[in-house]
This record gives sequence, C-alpha cells and structure tokens, in this order.
Amino acid sequence: MKKTEKEIREILNQDIQISDVVETRIQETYRQLERGTSRRRTGSARKIAAAIAVVFLAVPGVVYASSRTEFFQAMFGNDTRESNDVLEREIDTGKKGKDAKVTVTLPSREYVPVDEAQAEKAVGDYVSDEPVVKKIGSHTLCIDSFVYDKNGAMMYFTLEREGGVTAFAGDTETNLTKGAYFTDDSDFYFNCETKNGAVACENTYIDTKKSTKEKLYCYSYILWNQPLEDGDAPELMVETYPCTRKELKETTKTETERIKLTDKDPVPVKKIDMGEKGYLEYSPIALSVDMAKGMGLSREEAADPYYLESIEISYRDKESYVVCDKEKNTENSSYQLGSGTYYKTVFNRLVDVDGIEMIKVNGVEFAVK
Repeated sequence: MKKTEKEIREILNQDIQISDVVETRIQETYRQLERGTSRRRTGSARKIAAAIAVVFLAVPGVVYASSRTEFFQAMFGNDTRESNDVLEREIDTGKKGKDAKVTVTLPSREYVPVDEAQAEKAVGDYVSDEPVVKKIGSHTLCIDSFVYDKNGAMMYFTLEREGGVTAFAGDTETNLTKGAYFTDDSDFYFNCETKNGAVACENTYIDTKKSTKEKLYCYSYILWNQPLEDGDAPELMVETYPCTRKELKETTKTETERIKLTDKDPVPVKKIDMGEKGYLEYSPIALSVDMAKGMGLSREEAADPYYLESIEISYRDKESYVVCDKEKNTENSSYQLGSGTYYKTVFNRLVDVDGIEMIKVNGVEFAVK
C-alpha cells in the first residue's frame, strides 16, 4: 500500500563508498575495544533524480560486531542518554498576550546500563545484518540496524550531508519532548511501513554527543499503528519532492520508493490472556495491553491513553522496572501510543522476558507462568 507523507501525517496526526563505511565501522570497533566491556528515540519540470540509488553493503564480520554493539548501547544503554528528574519547560503556544506561553511539566526518566551479552541473547538473532544506504539528493541515509516485533521496532540510523544536514533536526530539548523532526527545508521524507499498510509512529532521539553538523546519529523508537500480521515485513518508505516541504502543494507531484529493511524474522512476542480479566503482549523491546479488558474502563475510556496510570514489570530476583507512573510523574519508556483500545509502549531499556514474574497495569496483575 503506497502512502504519501500527507496521508501518513493524517494517520499519525503528525554515492557512498563501501570503503568509507568499512572505515567507519573499523574505527567504531577500535573505540569499543578501548572502552572495554562497558555495560551501560508539488510539480516541477525536473524529474526527481534518477541518480537516487539504494546500495546494500556487505562488509567483514568484525564490522558488524561493532555495529551490533553500537546498536545495543544506543537503543538500550545509558552511554549517550542521560537520566533526568522532573523538569518544567515554558512552551510557546503561537498565541498572543497572556496565552503566548504555557508551562509544562516533563516527567522524570531513568536510563540504565545494558548487558550486551544479554541483549545479544534476547534480540541478536533478529537484528538486521547489513546496513541499507540510500543517497537522497545531497543527503545520505544509512539504516545501520533494525529490529522489530508485531507491536514495535527500533531503528539506528545516520543522516549526513557535506556542508551540514538541513533536512532533519533535533537537540537536547527535542530529546526530552517531541523528538527529532523533518525541517521545512527538506525535499524528502521517510518513514517505516509494512506491505499490509501498518504505519510506524515514532520518536527519534538524537545522539548529541556523537553527532556533528554534517552527520546526525539517530535512534528511532517505533510503534505500529496496528499489529503486524504473520509474514508482514517492514519497509522503508522514501518520498521525494521537486521542492522543499514548505513549498509543497496539493497538486505537487512526488515520487515514492519502498525499500526492504531486513530479512530477519520479528522478535517473538509472549502473551498473557486472562479472558475478559485482561490481555497483554510483550517482548524484550515493547508491550501492548488491551485497556478494555480488566481495567474497569468503558471502550471509550479504554481508547483514551489518559486512563493509563501505571505499568510496572517485576522480576523474579525482586528487581522491578517502572515503565510509567503518572502519579509520580515517571516515564521510563521511549515512546507510547494509543491504538484503538490498546496502549502500546516501546521500552527505554532491554527487558529480560525470561526473568519476569509479573506485569502490573493500573494495578491489574498479569502473572507470568
């Protein structure tokens, strides 16, 4: 199913050389070795460039070992992400007078170290082996690593441009709030979608320590707007324009290309089915719970994420992971999404599914047998 950016926004309400890539991976490997075993989201006369090409790269195993380590640290660890207490920010509303600004409270977040051996055991077999590199005009997009399950996904990518990236932007503030975004000066847009039409809703975190003006390192945390069916596979949807996004019109002719993201299977999902008393699915990367079962909510209330109060994962070793707690203003997820009566969240750390004793949602206990 082909969708334009406009259609996706309505749903969401919102030549690279192989030697260069190899060199980058080798340098990353060196850095990892130096760190030791650290454990630490419109018509135009010109045709859109025919030179836009997709390049699939095959490089030595040591290179991908480095990439895998980078992926685990980026998506699950705390090497590049910093925990924060509850914060207050003044937001510009776009209005005038006394309503021009409003103060909002941002929840506390905690990031923890990742056990790379555990991450390899839990999701290593499902992480894409080879990067997907695409030249889009003056920018180069590289999807370094991708992993997914039926409810969510994680994507580690870079975007670079000689002279400076102009199509995408993000900083420490967007990391705390809405995530990185495509600028009005971008002449392209990309997102993840499946063959059966499931669309990725996402929050993208910019690694401000590693990124430069010419190269952004990005961690995208994804939730599907509908659960993936068996055999459905994620693709990269790239839409290019003959103008900038701010110049787009309803009549603008755009070009859309779909690119296979991975040959790997989805991460297996476990479920706890208590009939009308509750239904929940979870994996090492994401969770989905039917709020219409066992929560004492009407279907209208169940479809409103406002009524999600708390999620806590308790382990057999007596440790616990508070995914969210509205009363305490705590949010330890990387992204949340309401989809029908289902509340979905993608975690901000690796979850040991084999060590879980119980998952509690709004006080309702889902015991793992």
